[in-house]
Amino acid sequence: MRAQTRDPDGMAMSFDMDLQRDAEAAFGAASITSGALLPFEGRTLMRAEDGPPPAAIDAQTDGWLSKDNPVLVHGSLTILPLAWAGDGSGATPDEIAKFASQMQAAGMQWAGNWRVLNLDERRSDSIGSYTTALRAAGATEVDCWTYSETVGIALVLSEADAGAGTLALHIVPSGWVSDRRAGEPVRGIDARWSWADVVALFASTAEREAEGATATLAGVREEEQSS
Repeated sequence: MRAQTRDPDGMAMSFDMDLQRDAEAAFGAASITSGALLPFEGRTLMRAEDGPPPAAIDAQTDGWLSKDNPVLVHGSLTILPLAWAGDGSGATPDEIAKFASQMQAAGMQWAGNWRVLNLDERRSDSIGSYTTALRAAGATEVDCWTYSETVGIALVLSEADAGAGTLALHIVPSGWVSDRRAGEPVRGIDARWSWADVVALFASTAEREAEGATATLAGVREEEQSS
């Protein structure tokens, strides 16, 4: 990932945007067009000094690590969406590049220097299976780390045909990113995702919460009527 810096005025603009970038702005339907970046609290959680959120490593189904951190589970691959370029009105390229740089720094703190995963190399092992899936998903740059004996992490930048891109953190088996731990080929890895998946997850969660609130209100009214 190419780190970029911003001038003081740009930093002020980023701060001003963060005041308005709540979950609705980041994950609402409009973000499919405008682009999005995790809200400030979500980005802070992703850069925690002690490593990726434990709930992300243990995730079994799509859901939320917090109200600002979606998680998509594709079998042994866990995807933590971080940003989507869109038309640039929801998140500027500089903001996304800055966050990518911050995630690089976090990865270094968690697991040392990253290595660049070679997407052009054709391999017949588990790493090759993962890079094949990454190419199919449009990945253009991938930095990776061996986080533990069993867990690997990868910072993945993907670009769509129109040039708009996504940024995500992948949590994978260590054998998908470590030469020493590489094993037999893995079938069926699916690294494809879009911000529309995040928006759909947000909408379904909001719907369930609304249904729960309605049911609670109905219960209160029933108690009041019976008392």
